[in-house]
Amino acid sequence: ELMTLPTGLAVPTYWWHPPQEHLTPVSELSSAAVLCLHGAGDVALCWAQVARKLLRDQRLGGNAIVSADLRGHGRACFGHEPLDESLRLERLLPDMLALVKCISDRVEGEGLILCGHSLGGAVAARAAQEALKMKPPLPVRTVVLLESVEGTATEGLSRSIAWMQARPQSFGSLEDAIAWSLSSGMLTNPQSARENVPPRLVHHEEADGKESWSWRTDVSKATSCLSHCFEGLSELFVALPLPKLLVVGAVDRMDATLEAAHMQGRFRLDVVPHPGHYIHEDRPEEVAEAIAKFLLQLKQQEAAYAKIMEGRASPSSSRSPSANPKRQRVS
Repeated sequence: ELMTLPTGLAVPTYWWHPPQEHLTPVSELSSAAVLCLHGAGDVALCWAQVARKLLRDQRLGGNAIVSADLRGHGRACFGHEPLDESLRLERLLPDMLALVKCISDRVEGEGLILCGHSLGGAVAARAAQEALKMKPPLPVRTVVLLESVEGTATEGLSRSIAWMQARPQSFGSLEDAIAWSLSSGMLTNPQSARENVPPRLVHHEEADGKESWSWRTDVSKATSCLSHCFEGLSELFVALPLPKLLVVGAVDRMDATLEAAHMQGRFRLDVVPHPGHYIHEDRPEEVAEAIAKFLLQLKQQEAAYAKIMEGRASPSSSRSPSANPKRQRVS
Protein backbone atom coordinates (compact mmCIF):
# COMPACT_ATOMS: atom_id res chain seq x y z
CA GLU A 1 0.00 0.00 0.00
CA LEU A 2 1.32 3.44 -0.94
CA MET A 3 0.97 5.95 1.89
CA THR A 4 1.50 9.63 1.07
CA LEU A 5 2.93 11.40 4.10
CA PRO A 6 2.58 15.07 5.08
CA THR A 7 6.30 15.38 4.34
CA GLY A 8 5.49 14.86 0.65
CA LEU A 9 7.01 11.38 0.47
CA ALA A 10 4.99 8.50 -0.96
CA VAL A 11 6.03 5.48 1.12
CA PRO A 12 5.36 1.90 -0.01
CA THR A 13 4.18 -0.09 3.00
CA TYR A 14 3.68 -3.83 3.22
CA TRP A 15 1.08 -5.25 5.62
CA TRP A 16 0.83 -8.75 7.03
CA HIS A 17 -2.50 -9.26 8.79
CA PRO A 18 -3.06 -12.08 11.29
CA PRO A 19 -5.59 -14.81 10.55
CA GLN A 20 -8.92 -14.18 12.24
CA GLU A 21 -8.57 -17.26 14.43
CA HIS A 22 -5.36 -15.86 15.95
CA LEU A 23 -7.06 -12.73 17.25
CA THR A 24 -7.54 -12.85 21.02
CA PRO A 25 -8.58 -10.22 23.57
CA VAL A 26 -5.69 -11.08 25.90
CA SER A 27 -4.44 -7.50 26.16
CA GLU A 28 -4.18 -4.21 24.35
CA LEU A 29 -0.83 -5.30 22.96
CA SER A 30 -2.68 -7.88 20.87
CA SER A 31 -3.99 -5.16 18.57
CA ALA A 32 -0.81 -3.11 18.43
CA ALA A 33 1.06 -3.15 15.12
CA VAL A 34 4.74 -3.98 14.70
CA LEU A 35 6.45 -1.49 12.36
CA CYS A 36 9.66 -2.93 10.92
CA LEU A 37 12.39 -0.70 9.47
CA HIS A 38 15.22 -1.94 7.26
CA GLY A 39 18.90 -1.01 7.21
CA ALA A 40 20.90 1.11 4.79
CA GLY A 41 20.69 -0.11 1.20
CA ASP A 42 17.96 -2.62 1.98
CA VAL A 43 14.21 -2.72 1.35
CA ALA A 44 11.05 -3.22 3.38
CA LEU A 45 10.49 -6.73 2.05
CA CYS A 46 13.63 -8.02 3.80
CA TRP A 47 11.33 -8.39 6.86
CA ALA A 48 8.94 -10.75 5.05
CA GLN A 49 10.23 -14.00 6.59
CA VAL A 50 10.17 -12.63 10.14
CA ALA A 51 6.72 -11.12 9.58
CA ARG A 52 5.21 -14.41 8.42
CA LYS A 53 6.66 -16.29 11.37
CA LEU A 54 5.35 -13.72 13.85
CA LEU A 55 1.88 -13.99 12.33
CA ARG A 56 1.86 -17.75 12.80
CA ASP A 57 2.72 -17.39 16.49
CA GLN A 58 -0.63 -17.81 18.23
CA ARG A 59 0.86 -16.71 21.57
CA LEU A 60 0.85 -13.09 20.41
CA GLY A 61 -2.90 -12.89 19.89
CA GLY A 62 -2.69 -11.25 16.47
CA ASN A 63 -0.32 -8.35 15.88
CA ALA A 64 -0.39 -6.80 12.41
CA ILE A 65 3.12 -6.50 10.94
CA VAL A 66 4.03 -3.53 8.75
CA SER A 67 7.26 -2.72 6.95
CA ALA A 68 8.10 0.37 4.93
CA ASP A 69 10.80 1.57 2.56
CA LEU A 70 12.88 4.35 4.09
CA ARG A 71 13.39 7.54 2.10
CA GLY A 72 15.82 6.95 -0.75
CA HIS A 73 15.30 3.18 -0.61
CA GLY A 74 13.18 0.74 -2.55
CA ARG A 75 10.39 2.67 -4.18
CA ALA A 76 10.38 5.51 -1.64
CA CYS A 77 12.25 8.02 -3.75
CA PHE A 78 11.64 11.75 -3.56
CA GLY A 79 12.16 13.23 -7.00
CA HIS A 80 15.84 13.46 -7.82
CA GLU A 81 16.94 14.11 -4.24
CA PRO A 82 20.58 13.00 -3.73
CA LEU A 83 20.94 9.99 -1.46
CA ASP A 84 23.21 11.82 0.99
CA GLU A 85 20.34 14.28 1.41
CA SER A 86 17.69 11.56 1.79
CA LEU A 87 19.60 9.77 4.55
CA ARG A 88 20.04 12.79 6.78
CA LEU A 89 18.22 12.44 10.10
CA GLU A 90 16.53 15.76 9.41
CA ARG A 91 14.81 14.03 6.49
CA LEU A 92 14.30 10.54 7.89
CA LEU A 93 12.79 11.49 11.26
CA PRO A 94 9.87 13.64 9.99
CA ASP A 95 9.01 10.83 7.58
CA MET A 96 9.04 8.28 10.36
CA LEU A 97 6.96 10.33 12.79
CA ALA A 98 4.39 10.93 10.06
CA LEU A 99 4.36 7.22 9.25
CA VAL A 100 3.92 6.28 12.92
CA LYS A 101 0.95 8.66 13.10
CA CYS A 102 -0.66 7.27 9.93
CA ILE A 103 -0.25 3.64 10.98
CA SER A 104 -1.37 4.22 14.57
CA ASP A 105 -4.52 5.87 13.21
CA ARG A 106 -5.12 2.78 11.08
CA VAL A 107 -4.87 0.46 14.08
CA GLU A 108 -7.25 2.67 16.04
CA GLY A 109 -4.69 4.12 18.39
CA GLU A 110 -3.66 0.87 20.06
CA GLY A 111 -0.02 1.75 19.56
CA LEU A 112 3.06 0.68 17.68
CA ILE A 113 6.02 -1.54 18.38
CA LEU A 114 9.00 -0.04 16.54
CA CYS A 115 11.48 -2.62 15.30
CA GLY A 116 14.56 -1.70 13.28
CA HIS A 117 17.67 -3.32 11.84
CA SER A 118 20.94 -1.36 11.73
CA LEU A 119 20.11 2.10 10.29
CA GLY A 120 16.43 1.27 10.73
CA GLY A 121 17.07 0.67 14.42
CA ALA A 122 18.76 4.06 14.78
CA VAL A 123 15.76 5.71 13.12
CA ALA A 124 13.30 3.69 15.24
CA ALA A 125 14.95 4.68 18.54
CA ARG A 126 15.11 8.36 17.59
CA ALA A 127 11.54 8.31 16.33
CA ALA A 128 10.39 6.79 19.63
CA GLN A 129 12.17 9.54 21.55
CA GLU A 130 10.55 12.28 19.47
CA ALA A 131 7.14 10.57 19.48
CA LEU A 132 7.02 10.65 23.27
CA LYS A 133 7.79 14.38 23.28
CA MET A 134 4.85 15.28 21.06
CA LYS A 135 1.61 16.63 22.48
CA PRO A 136 -0.25 14.41 22.61
CA PRO A 137 2.49 11.78 22.41
CA LEU A 138 2.31 9.26 19.61
CA PRO A 139 1.43 5.76 20.89
CA VAL A 140 4.81 4.04 20.66
CA ARG A 141 4.69 1.07 23.02
CA THR A 142 8.16 -0.44 22.82
CA VAL A 143 11.37 -0.49 20.75
CA VAL A 144 13.28 -3.46 19.34
CA LEU A 145 16.75 -3.03 17.80
CA LEU A 146 18.56 -5.63 15.69
CA GLU A 147 22.29 -5.25 15.15
CA SER A 148 21.93 -1.53 15.77
CA VAL A 149 24.79 -0.61 18.08
CA GLU A 150 26.54 2.74 18.04
CA GLY A 151 30.02 1.45 18.82
CA THR A 152 29.91 -1.42 16.35
CA ALA A 153 28.45 0.74 13.59
CA THR A 154 30.98 3.56 13.88
CA GLU A 155 33.98 1.27 14.26
CA GLY A 156 32.96 -0.87 11.29
CA LEU A 157 31.85 1.95 8.99
CA SER A 158 35.07 2.06 6.97
CA ARG A 159 34.91 -1.71 6.36
CA SER A 160 31.27 -1.45 5.34
CA ILE A 161 32.06 1.33 2.89
CA ALA A 162 34.92 -0.67 1.37
CA TRP A 163 32.65 -3.71 1.00
CA MET A 164 29.90 -1.69 -0.70
CA GLN A 165 32.38 -0.10 -3.10
CA ALA A 166 33.92 -3.46 -3.98
CA ARG A 167 30.65 -5.31 -4.65
CA PRO A 168 29.49 -5.71 -8.28
CA GLN A 169 27.53 -2.70 -9.45
CA SER A 170 25.33 -4.71 -11.83
CA PHE A 171 24.40 -8.28 -12.74
CA GLY A 172 23.43 -9.98 -15.96
CA SER A 173 20.52 -11.78 -14.33
CA LEU A 174 18.68 -12.11 -11.04
CA GLU A 175 20.18 -15.58 -10.67
CA ASP A 176 23.66 -14.06 -10.83
CA ALA A 177 22.79 -11.53 -8.16
CA ILE A 178 21.33 -14.18 -5.85
CA ALA A 179 24.35 -16.43 -6.36
CA TRP A 180 26.70 -13.55 -5.59
CA SER A 181 24.84 -12.66 -2.37
CA LEU A 182 25.42 -16.20 -1.11
CA SER A 183 28.99 -16.70 -2.37
CA SER A 184 30.13 -13.34 -1.00
CA GLY A 185 28.72 -14.07 2.44
CA MET A 186 26.29 -11.17 2.33
CA LEU A 187 23.55 -13.71 3.08
CA THR A 188 23.77 -17.34 4.14
CA ASN A 189 20.10 -18.31 3.87
CA PRO A 190 19.25 -19.40 0.27
CA GLN A 191 15.52 -18.86 0.74
CA SER A 192 16.06 -15.33 1.99
CA ALA A 193 18.46 -14.63 -0.86
CA ARG A 194 15.91 -15.76 -3.45
CA GLU A 195 13.19 -13.66 -1.86
CA ASN A 196 15.06 -10.58 -0.67
CA VAL A 197 17.76 -9.88 -3.25
CA PRO A 198 15.47 -9.14 -6.26
CA PRO A 199 13.62 -6.26 -4.50
CA ARG A 200 17.02 -4.66 -3.81
CA LEU A 201 17.67 -4.42 -7.55
CA VAL A 202 16.29 -2.37 -10.42
CA HIS A 203 15.93 -3.77 -13.94
CA HIS A 204 17.51 -2.17 -17.03
CA GLU A 205 16.96 -3.04 -20.66
CA GLU A 206 19.42 -1.74 -23.24
CA ALA A 207 18.59 -0.79 -26.82
CA ASP A 208 20.22 -3.97 -28.06
CA GLY A 209 17.90 -6.05 -25.90
CA LYS A 210 20.46 -6.89 -23.21
CA GLU A 211 19.20 -6.88 -19.65
CA SER A 212 20.96 -6.00 -16.42
CA TRP A 213 20.09 -5.43 -12.78
CA SER A 214 21.74 -2.84 -10.52
CA TRP A 215 21.33 -1.89 -6.86
CA ARG A 216 18.35 0.37 -6.19
CA THR A 217 20.25 2.20 -3.46
CA ASP A 218 24.00 2.72 -3.68
CA VAL A 219 24.74 3.51 -0.04
CA SER A 220 28.40 4.21 -0.84
CA LYS A 221 27.17 7.58 -2.16
CA ALA A 222 25.83 8.56 1.25
CA THR A 223 28.56 7.47 3.66
CA SER A 224 29.04 11.00 4.98
CA CYS A 225 25.73 10.96 6.83
CA LEU A 226 25.64 7.34 8.04
CA SER A 227 27.91 7.83 11.04
CA HIS A 228 25.81 10.79 12.15
CA CYS A 229 22.74 8.56 12.32
CA PHE A 230 24.40 6.37 14.98
CA GLU A 231 25.95 9.12 17.12
CA GLY A 232 24.60 8.94 20.66
CA LEU A 233 22.33 6.01 19.81
CA SER A 234 23.32 3.78 22.73
CA GLU A 235 22.64 6.39 25.40
CA LEU A 236 19.41 7.41 23.68
CA PHE A 237 18.20 3.80 23.51
CA VAL A 238 19.02 3.10 27.14
CA ALA A 239 17.24 6.27 28.29
CA LEU A 240 13.98 5.57 26.49
CA PRO A 241 11.22 5.20 29.12
CA LEU A 242 9.81 2.18 27.28
CA PRO A 243 10.32 -1.60 27.31
CA LYS A 244 13.29 -2.32 25.06
CA LEU A 245 14.86 -5.33 23.37
CA LEU A 246 18.26 -5.56 21.69
CA VAL A 247 19.01 -8.53 19.45
CA VAL A 248 22.61 -9.13 18.39
CA GLY A 249 24.60 -11.95 16.84
CA ALA A 250 27.19 -11.98 19.64
CA VAL A 251 27.56 -10.38 23.05
CA ASP A 252 30.84 -8.70 22.09
CA ARG A 253 28.99 -6.53 19.57
CA MET A 254 27.63 -4.37 22.37
CA ASP A 255 29.52 -1.21 23.19
CA ALA A 256 30.50 -0.09 26.70
CA THR A 257 27.32 1.95 27.21
CA LEU A 258 25.07 -0.98 26.38
CA GLU A 259 27.12 -3.43 28.42
CA ALA A 260 26.80 -1.27 31.53
CA ALA A 261 23.09 -0.65 30.98
CA HIS A 262 22.39 -4.34 30.44
CA MET A 263 24.11 -5.19 33.72
CA GLN A 264 21.71 -2.74 35.36
CA GLY A 265 18.73 -4.45 33.75
CA ARG A 266 17.69 -1.43 31.69
CA PHE A 267 16.80 -3.42 28.59
CA ARG A 268 16.38 -7.01 27.53
CA LEU A 269 19.11 -8.68 25.49
CA ASP A 270 18.69 -11.66 23.20
CA VAL A 271 21.67 -13.21 21.40
CA VAL A 272 21.02 -15.06 18.16
CA PRO A 273 24.45 -16.53 17.31
CA HIS A 274 25.37 -15.38 13.83
CA PRO A 275 28.60 -14.01 12.33
CA GLY A 276 26.92 -11.81 9.72
CA HIS A 277 25.02 -8.53 9.76
CA TYR A 278 21.69 -9.56 8.21
CA ILE A 279 20.56 -11.55 11.20
CA HIS A 280 16.82 -11.21 10.48
CA GLU A 281 17.27 -12.58 6.96
CA ASP A 282 19.66 -15.41 7.77
CA ARG A 283 17.99 -16.45 11.05
CA PRO A 284 14.33 -15.42 10.68
CA GLU A 285 13.05 -18.19 12.96
CA GLU A 286 15.33 -17.26 15.84
CA VAL A 287 14.76 -13.53 15.43
CA ALA A 288 10.99 -13.98 15.29
CA GLU A 289 11.16 -16.14 18.42
CA ALA A 290 13.22 -13.50 20.25
CA ILE A 291 10.69 -10.80 19.36
CA ALA A 292 7.73 -13.05 20.18
CA LYS A 293 9.11 -13.97 23.62
CA PHE A 294 9.69 -10.31 24.39
CA LEU A 295 6.17 -9.28 23.35
CA LEU A 296 4.68 -12.22 25.22
CA GLN A 297 6.49 -11.12 28.36
CA LEU A 298 5.04 -7.63 27.94
CA LYS A 299 1.55 -9.09 27.54
CA GLN A 300 1.94 -11.08 30.73
CA GLN A 301 3.16 -8.00 32.59
CA GLU A 302 0.23 -5.95 31.29
CA ALA A 303 -2.24 -8.65 32.31
CA ALA A 304 -0.72 -8.87 35.79
CA TYR A 305 -0.79 -5.08 36.18
CA ALA A 306 -4.41 -4.92 35.01
CA LYS A 307 -5.35 -7.58 37.56
CA ILE A 308 -3.66 -5.65 40.35
CA MET A 309 -5.40 -2.42 39.38
CA GLU A 310 -8.74 -4.22 39.14
CA GLY A 311 -8.23 -5.53 42.66
CA ARG A 312 -7.44 -2.07 43.96
CA ALA A 313 -10.54 -0.62 42.30
CA SER A 314 -12.87 -3.23 43.84
CA PRO A 315 -14.40 -2.07 47.14
CA SER A 316 -13.25 -4.23 50.02
CA SER A 317 -15.94 -5.88 52.02
CA SER A 318 -16.45 -4.12 55.32
CA ARG A 319 -16.56 -6.16 58.47
CA SER A 320 -17.65 -5.10 61.91
CA PRO A 321 -15.08 -5.60 64.68
CA SER A 322 -17.30 -8.18 66.30
CA ALA A 323 -17.41 -10.19 63.12
CA ASN A 324 -13.66 -10.51 62.89
CA PRO A 325 -12.36 -13.85 64.08
CA LYS A 326 -10.19 -13.77 67.16
CA ARG A 327 -6.50 -13.96 66.46
CA GLN A 328 -4.95 -17.22 67.53
CA ARG A 329 -1.46 -17.30 68.88
CA VAL A 330 0.74 -19.57 66.86
CA SER A 331 3.33 -21.31 68.99
